[in-house]
Amino acid sequence: MWSYWINILDAIWQSAVIFFLAYFAYQDVHYMDVSSFGFSIAASMIITSLIHVLLQTSRVDLSMISSIAFSLLVFLGFTLIFDVTCVNCIAGESPYQVSYQTLRQGRFWFTTILTIVTAMFPRFAVKCVYNSVRNPLM
Repeated sequence: MWSYWINILDAIWQSAVIFFLAYFAYQDVHYMDVSSFGFSIAASMIITSLIHVLLQTSRVDLSMISSIAFSLLVFLGFTLIFDVTCVNCIAGESPYQVSYQTLRQGRFWFTTILTIVTAMFPRFAVKCVYNSVRNPLM
């Protein structure tokens, strides 16, 4: 029962970090619109989730790395193809070339890396302490 609440607290921490770091990083930027902000948050969520899966596995092999790389490539591929082809697909703001413009900004990369490290730090630290105190191989 305790692991359920630890996972809930970790999910709340990761969600808060992903949203608020992006929010504070982009709050004074004039060129950031809703679609760019959403792409930034989605990229951070996808990468954080994939790293979370990688930390939870007991054995990392080629199939695990391949599936994580494939998942990331599917996300980026779909986003890049959708952003080129969809000019007026959604009423209101057009998502045309949102990811291309967002991926060219240094603030996006800095925010994404900082978000991933900050969101995953508690899980990684607990995993390191747990593995050093109680070695699962023994």
